[in-house]
Amino acid sequence: MELEQTVGAGTSQSTLQHPNNRNFPPPAPTRSGSMETQHPYSLLWHKNISFKSSFLLWRALRGKLPTNDKITNFGVEPSTCVCCFDRSGMDSIEHIFSTGKFAAAVWSSFAATAGMLSDCSSLQALIQQWWAVRPRNAAHKTLLQATPIFICWNLWKNRCAAKYGGKTANISKVKYAIYKDNYKMLTNAFPQVKWPAKWAELIHMSERCVHDIKVNMVTWTRPKDQWIKVNTDGSAINNPGKMGVGGILRDKSDRLVMALTTPLGEGTNNKAELEAVILGLTWALELGYKNIILELDSQLVVHWILKEAAPQWSIITQLGRLQNLISQTQNFKCLHVFREANWVADALSKHSHKTTTPQVYFNIQQMPKEARSYNHLHLLQMPSVRRKKTKRIKEPP
Repeated sequence: MELEQTVGAGTSQSTLQHPNNRNFPPPAPTRSGSMETQHPYSLLWHKNISFKSSFLLWRALRGKLPTNDKITNFGVEPSTCVCCFDRSGMDSIEHIFSTGKFAAAVWSSFAATAGMLSDCSSLQALIQQWWAVRPRNAAHKTLLQATPIFICWNLWKNRCAAKYGGKTANISKVKYAIYKDNYKMLTNAFPQVKWPAKWAELIHMSERCVHDIKVNMVTWTRPKDQWIKVNTDGSAINNPGKMGVGGILRDKSDRLVMALTTPLGEGTNNKAELEAVILGLTWALELGYKNIILELDSQLVVHWILKEAAPQWSIITQLGRLQNLISQTQNFKCLHVFREANWVADALSKHSHKTTTPQVYFNIQQMPKEARSYNHLHLLQMPSVRRKKTKRIKEPP
């Protein structure tokens, strides 16, 4: 398997070559900066990009377009291209979309404005170059994803108009059509932004747009009279890996009823979350409580418990045990909370990885130091500020 090095926007990325000699797009960066493997054609499709444009590029990458070099197998005489002014190349996929003088001029014009040096050695190299750039926001990401698709779509329209419509290739017209496709896409996807009427200003504004920030004040709240609140959390190192669970039971007066931290065997974080819930409810029922509020920070597990989502087959047995415990309560509520309102249980679950045996605490002073500190903040009703970047973007300040 060969490796090629392509430089795009000042960064070096590696691409793997497909067995049928088609290069895969590079892996996409995750939030942490690491690279994760994607399907080679996953970036071709987007809800705001017309299907016909994406489908054309998909066919071009697979060599499935009726260019002259392809139909010569049916007895058609080879002919030169019609897209370039001097008709200096053959009518092939690579010439139409990348190596031809007309195509190279179009790619270079858009790449230069986006801060890239255009590599017109192949269509795959050009596509990869755009998709390897790290986006600054959602609009910039969409533009980087769509521009190569619109370039190929309009290059193909230009070729067909010259070949079958008798029209002369016009590079200015092609550039404007590519800009217009991008402008319409961004206007539909982000209507709250007033996008400029020139490509250079459009790409620069997309780079400088910022996401709205949603701020929430998160606090742990006391249960009502005759109720007990159970906060639980589970964790798995490496997921799947070594599991551990933690939980804490408190009443209406903030009194610690009990807390626990327990190391478990190997498994996933979802399995650990369910085991934590089972242990927390078991202790609450054993201590005589029938009105129980369960809080955890896993939205998926909450949906499973409330039967709002289909569970994985591997945890059906655990859910059966959990539903049996729930049936023994008089009143039961299951709520999703943010991590900040579940810090005590989170600290206890992490502490379980440092122990080899289950630990049960009936006194605050017995609890691990970190869990004790978080519990003190909860008792003081100290709010935590949670800042989250939303999908909505706005114009740069």
